[in-house]
Amino acid sequence: MPVAAHPDFALLSDSWRLALEADGYSPATVRSYLGAVRNLATWLADHHPGTGPADTTRDQIRAWVVDTRNRTSSSTARTWFPAVRGFFRWAVEEGECPSDPTDGLKTPRPNDQTTPVLSLDQIRAILGTCNRATFRDRRDAAIIYVFADGGLRLAEVAGLTVDAVEIRDRILFVEGKGTNRSGPRRRAVPVGVKAARALDRYLRERRRHPYADLDTLWLGDRGRPTLGADGIKAALQRRAALVGVKLHPHMFRHTWASQFRAAGGQEGDLMVLGGWRSRQMLDRYGRVDAAERAQQAYRRLALGDRL
Repeated sequence: MPVAAHPDFALLSDSWRLALEADGYSPATVRSYLGAVRNLATWLADHHPGTGPADTTRDQIRAWVVDTRNRTSSSTARTWFPAVRGFFRWAVEEGECPSDPTDGLKTPRPNDQTTPVLSLDQIRAILGTCNRATFRDRRDAAIIYVFADGGLRLAEVAGLTVDAVEIRDRILFVEGKGTNRSGPRRRAVPVGVKAARALDRYLRERRRHPYADLDTLWLGDRGRPTLGADGIKAALQRRAALVGVKLHPHMFRHTWASQFRAAGGQEGDLMVLGGWRSRQMLDRYGRVDAAERAQQAYRRLALGDRL
């Protein structure tokens, strides 16, 4: 039978929750942090029964991190370790632990991850499934263009309002990822002529929808008033399946970033347009086709061709 975790973990986690909430952490972050501590407590119960927060050692933390990477992923270990470190630092400050077992340990390094991108032919094929003058086809075509041309996240696309679309200036006003303390990050995202035309066609079709007075940009069909993130994802995957493409909406963002870099766009501009503050994420998005970009660059610069 599985051994129960030391009761002090649950007791102190309840108190730590109050501290996190008082500091303004979002409910999602609080849940994530508490889940990490709960996972450590369960792991300790399995591998070192009877070990409580005050007894946890640095070597045990190291072993838990290694096991987490092997059981789940590098990204999970990188997310959970700072949460556990925050828990023990709080416990030391509160006098519940004599020392911090994470002291001196570094956040686990990420694996060398790559991210799949879509080819232009695949995007054209998906758009080709939206070739009728119906509400659903015009809506889905506009959604695909917004993803492909604006590089938006799924939540950002789902959160668009009618007022966020400026057809004449070809601009989308987007609320991006933020924190509970600083709020969402707002940015203006330009789109091309074809994307603007697709949005214009959808907005004209949208006027005849029974729920056209709603602020939400994307309206549903088959009696549904709106189309949320799950509905957008399902619509895209349904279109992609028709042409034999396995798709996740975020692949559009990766493709957009990759194409921008391949076309000679500056990294600083890409970070602003994409709403990134971390070079690490930018590097991850560009890694998958870095070799192809390097080959294309050398074909333009080949020394032998200039002799």
